[in-house]
Amino acid sequence: MTSNENQKGFWHGALLLTAVALFMKILSVGYRIPYQNITGDIGFYVYQQIYPFYSIAIILATYGFPVVISRLVAEQMARNNTEKAEEISRYSFYVLTLLGLVGFVTLYMGAPALADLMDDPRLLNPLRATAFSFLIMPGIASIRGYFQGHENVIPTAWSQVTEQTVRVIAILTISIGLVSNGYGAYATGTGAALGSILGGVAALVLLVVLRIKGRKIKLEPHRVNPLRFIRIAHRLLTEGTLICVSALVMVLFQLMDALTIVSGLSEYGLSSIEARETKGIFDRGQPLLQVGTVLATSLSLSIVPVISKATAEKNTLLIHEKAGLSLKISFVIGLSAAAGLASIMDVTNIMLFTDDSLSRTLSFLAVSILFSSLAMTAAGILQGVGLARKAARYAGIGILLKGFLNIVLVPILGIDGAAIATVIGLATVALLTILAVHSKIGLIQYPFHIGRAIIAVAIMSSAVIVLQILFPSAVSRSLASFSALGGAVVGACVLGLSILILRVFTDKEIVQLPKGEKVRILQNKLRKGV
Repeated sequence: MTSNENQKGFWHGALLLTAVALFMKILSVGYRIPYQNITGDIGFYVYQQIYPFYSIAIILATYGFPVVISRLVAEQMARNNTEKAEEISRYSFYVLTLLGLVGFVTLYMGAPALADLMDDPRLLNPLRATAFSFLIMPGIASIRGYFQGHENVIPTAWSQVTEQTVRVIAILTISIGLVSNGYGAYATGTGAALGSILGGVAALVLLVVLRIKGRKIKLEPHRVNPLRFIRIAHRLLTEGTLICVSALVMVLFQLMDALTIVSGLSEYGLSSIEARETKGIFDRGQPLLQVGTVLATSLSLSIVPVISKATAEKNTLLIHEKAGLSLKISFVIGLSAAAGLASIMDVTNIMLFTDDSLSRTLSFLAVSILFSSLAMTAAGILQGVGLARKAARYAGIGILLKGFLNIVLVPILGIDGAAIATVIGLATVALLTILAVHSKIGLIQYPFHIGRAIIAVAIMSSAVIVLQILFPSAVSRSLASFSALGGAVVGACVLGLSILILRVFTDKEIVQLPKGEKVRILQNKLRKGV
């Protein structure tokens, strides 16, 4: 395969993953906003307290374990050993079933202790409802891994879309029904947890149907080879866990918030109800941060196979180019998203959540988009060059630092302490992972043009701020919506032109991107016009 074909494959993969991930994130934001509008800040607080546990189960079923299973299956298919591939799929299901049962029992039985740790015993039922998500994880992960091992990602994509679509519809339908019938935030949170599980069940049913349709399954007893079972279990759990830790960074940061913020705010001096409302308002930032990092997430997933192949072929030049360009794009997109969101946070808060509560805190929290983008992309590079253990270790350090800083800062600074802890924690992960990438492949010589990127983002931010001054919009939600959307459109246009005029990206980099040749021609025309 030629270098150009490699480049096209890389960016086509990135685009495909970006489109799927963007659809998922849009749905994620799409249901959380009306959910908050329906249930209020307390209702949103309840949902966000249980969401990390469900998200852990889904990430296990989407990223880590299917990737490892697909590798094991692909190894056997490359040798035309179909029976061994079937055996791996079967053993993987057995291993994950045991793991899912452990997760279910741990969360279900440990729910009272968790609720007490969260300083809210009424979270018991929502937590126990969420525990059932671990029972559907094994089937989803094993079937996705089997299909991906046969180089068929369509079932995975369809199951993800199905899971999220059914989940969103179920959550909103159940929530509206419960609230309209007078049920409180905690009963609604339990209903939302059950709605989430319906989405997982729908995805599992679809995968089972596709698995049966695509390949005949012999419903007969199979003898288990203990040694092979142990080898598969060891590889699945070790490699899968390493991959999952990096993918779970943002979720585990949210988990640290769920475990520590309410008790910290109580120490800060807020009443129990004030602490929970404040946590609910703070959680408004999570869906916004997710959308801001969606491109970086897609890039980090896309570069793993490309860099893995280049590593196997010892093509250091390709590794350097792909790693450098991916980090550069993540920096530009992450910085732009962070600055842009911070510039319009007041009006965005009003547009989406009816008021501008904690807009200053959420604006500072937006800075974490930059660091999460860099951290996720660098982690993907480390996985591609065979250093997944380092990526997992640095993610673990950042998560523990986040929890420690929450415990220390929230009682002193209030909710601002949680935002500071998030930014510092993610900045630490980003710094450690980027340094690890540099020590492995070297980044000093790559033309990052950081100064030009900062100037382009500064021009964008200035344009958005001027627009906010010219069209004050705090009077009503409709005006705030006009200002927020207008600011986003103006900001994107100004940013795009600034990037091209300042030549943040070289011609060589641009032609590697989708429609790159047309963009390169436009960039040269703009430069000549200037």
